[in-house]
Amino acid sequence: MKKYYILTIAVLALTAAVCPTSLRAQRASEITVNSQYRDAIMNYLRQDVQQRQQTMAKRAEQILINLPNEEKLYDETFVTIKTDVAEALREDGRREYNYVFDISYNCKHIEGVSDDYPIGVYDYNASNSARAICNLTKIMVEDVSKDLFREGKNITTRITATTDDIEISHIPYNGEYGEFKYCPTNYNGENIRISVNKEEGITTNAQLAYLRAQSVKGYLESNVSLLRRATNKYEFVTKTYDKEGSQYRRSSVEIVVHGAFDEIMAEMTNKLINDEYVDFNIPVNEAGANASTFALIITNYDYAKPLPNVPFASNDGEIFYQYCVKTLSIPERHVKLLRNANAEVIKTEGVNWLKDITVALNGEANIILYYAGHGFTDANYNPYIIPTDINATGIKAFNGKSSLPDEMVLKGCEAKNLIKQCIALDTICNSWFNRVKFKSLTFILDAGFDGTQRNGHTLFSIKKKAKKMKGMRIRNDVVMFAAADWNKAAYSFDQQHHGFLTYFMLKEIKRTRGNIDYGTLFETIDKQLNYESSLQGKLQQPKMVLGNKAKEGWQARRFK
Repeated sequence: MKKYYILTIAVLALTAAVCPTSLRAQRASEITVNSQYRDAIMNYLRQDVQQRQQTMAKRAEQILINLPNEEKLYDETFVTIKTDVAEALREDGRREYNYVFDISYNCKHIEGVSDDYPIGVYDYNASNSARAICNLTKIMVEDVSKDLFREGKNITTRITATTDDIEISHIPYNGEYGEFKYCPTNYNGENIRISVNKEEGITTNAQLAYLRAQSVKGYLESNVSLLRRATNKYEFVTKTYDKEGSQYRRSSVEIVVHGAFDEIMAEMTNKLINDEYVDFNIPVNEAGANASTFALIITNYDYAKPLPNVPFASNDGEIFYQYCVKTLSIPERHVKLLRNANAEVIKTEGVNWLKDITVALNGEANIILYYAGHGFTDANYNPYIIPTDINATGIKAFNGKSSLPDEMVLKGCEAKNLIKQCIALDTICNSWFNRVKFKSLTFILDAGFDGTQRNGHTLFSIKKKAKKMKGMRIRNDVVMFAAADWNKAAYSFDQQHHGFLTYFMLKEIKRTRGNIDYGTLFETIDKQLNYESSLQGKLQQPKMVLGNKAKEGWQARRFK
């Protein structure tokens, strides 16, 4: 049974920051943001919401697929989730930055399918689709976006419920949601007052639609604890279509968290003023001056199921590309960015491109090879990078899963089937560049290999044969900046929307405008990364991997 899943995202224009402590300071801050940082703030929040969008899409898809057979949605049922960052004005005239979450469904007219409400029924449990959006709302509020539903926030929950144009004489009402007397609702576009009680029951479509909304409210109040902690206001929008059919009987939920991004906006303002973000105000040096350097950037973030996505790996690659061109002065044609690349693309469009260049220049080329994405180590601790198109059908432990379990250790044939689809670092650094002349090769590796994702959750691991980890074989003249040792985790710096290694490397390149040697660069990265990651409770220690010839004199090397 196939399900259609649609997820859309919209970000509205943001033009000001939350006020500091006085109206004068507020206006000064808003002027600063309006004139200098408007695009930066928009981009930052867009990334935040897009990251949630990716997580929400996979979670919702997984939930819909794993529904029990009696609750599965029919092929013609579409679930739509919309997320927004919306600017609004409070009653006191101050701006607020709201998070909007909207979930609805659409069923085409299909006889004999219970995705919509049956005729004359108001209980959300009677509709597979209504029950699904209630469950999805709970998961999105209490998992994916729980950091925005903080205690004390004002929340508006708007429930829309509809019915078709059936003739109603009397439908019993059991009173499970209480009795309603002159309660406000919007019905067919007009504000009205509605009453429902057990004695009289349901005699109009307006009452039936209203009780469908109350049924959804009852679920949210009983099951979504984060809504109960906030100051929650409910609004009801009801409608009766002028046609008959199950496709006109449905409900939807929209939740607005008022001021959800206010604290983030204030923090953003201060950090932008103090120039703490590497994504903005990127230094620009003489264009194309570093003409003997070529860079290949591989950013793998959107993986085929059941592998999870890599938080902020996309942003890592995109911003590193800008630094290569703007700050390191590498000609734009000398920098290639591969997004979500499979093994064939990495080899033919990436590495072979670099090899052809070195041949054409008779070895007079400096090469930078950057990778952000998933990695793992085999039974002997040899590191591999994972292409985005892993075929799960040949790996029994993966097969049939929409996401990986908390613990997974591969062994035997399963491990071999995975390894065959991945690329060993040894292959890249040695086999693919074997007998290829170049002036220098710098490998930057922002990935973890110990079986842990960037967010700290388990990915998978392969059962080890060796008791001790051996050093990786690496070509003599290669210098590698690695996010962590092969048996250690590498994380993301969520507040900065980057992997830790990428952020602190770019931070130093920005500070020095690219005029920094590798020795000083790594020393600074090591110190700052250790400190910041330990403060966040996820200690990460970068390392240098060096070929024998590079062990002497690597500290003096430079990107430009």
